[in-house]
This record gives sequence, C-alpha cells and structure tokens, in this order.
Amino acid sequence: MKTLSTLIKEKKFDWINVNIEKNFTATEVAKDTEYKLFNFDRYISSEDAIAEMKKDGWEPANISQLLSWKDWKDEWVVALGSVAKVGGNRDVPYLGRNDSERGLYLHWFGDDWDAIYRFLAVRTLSLEPQKSDTLNLGLLARVEKIEKILAHYNLNALGE
Repeated sequence: MKTLSTLIKEKKFDWINVNIEKNFTATEVAKDTEYKLFNFDRYISSEDAIAEMKKDGWEPANISQLLSWKDWKDEWVVALGSVAKVGGNRDVPYLGRNDSERGLYLHWFGDDWDAIYRFLAVRTLSLEPQKSDTLNLGLLARVEKIEKILAHYNLNALGE
C-alpha cells in the first residue's frame, strides 16, 4: 500500500495544503476500483452530493482514491469520502488548478459547493471485499453477490 506522502508526490503538485498530511491517512485502493466524476452543475451541499452519488450506486471517493485516479485534468475535483477536523472545521480534500499551478486543497465539508466543482465517486467491482472495503462494497457488487447466492439456492432447490 502506498503512503499518503507517496501518492501526493506522484501527482507533482505545485501547492499542497500543509494540513493534509497532518490530518489524513492513506487507505488501500482496490485494483478493480471504478471511478465516476459527478457534475451537478448547481450549488449543492456535501450531504446532497453524497446522497445523489449513492442513489446511483456510487460511494464518495476518499483521499487515496482521489490521488490514485489517473484521469484528472483541470477540474476542481472533491473527495467527500475523507473528512478530517482541521482548525475546528470538518474539511475535505480536493484537486484544483489556479492559473498554471496544480494543487491539493482543503474545503469545509459544511459549506455548499459551487457549480464548478466535480465530485469523484467510486465502486469496487469484485465480489470479494478488499481489506479496506469490507464494509463499503459498491451497489453493483452487492447485487451481483446476491444474484449469485440466489442462483445457488435455486439450483439446489431443484435438486441439481
């Protein structure tokens, strides 16, 4: 598993909020993690953004998933799955660009997000949970697992 420091160095940021490495920790990212960028194109609260992602079967990305994501370009992309108390506020990390500088920033979880922000969401496609994913299987993986169990019992009920 890569450390948070390693993940940050790999992105080659021009600026990093000093509170990130002090307050956040890395988690293992499953190899078969699927990423989706949500654009709500309106002001939205963190809670509403998370609810919208979950309604579609996705979970908000954490900081390790955000930093492991390969498709970042110039968007302002938020990882609502990692929250830390910094200076009395609950903050979340996000990627952004100011002029030509790429940065890793923090923003208050309780504030509304402007329409320019995008939200990274994830789901793990494997049926077997990863160490860090035991309690966080994506909706698709849970449905596939249930279908497999039901198919098993239906075959046994028919004497096969």
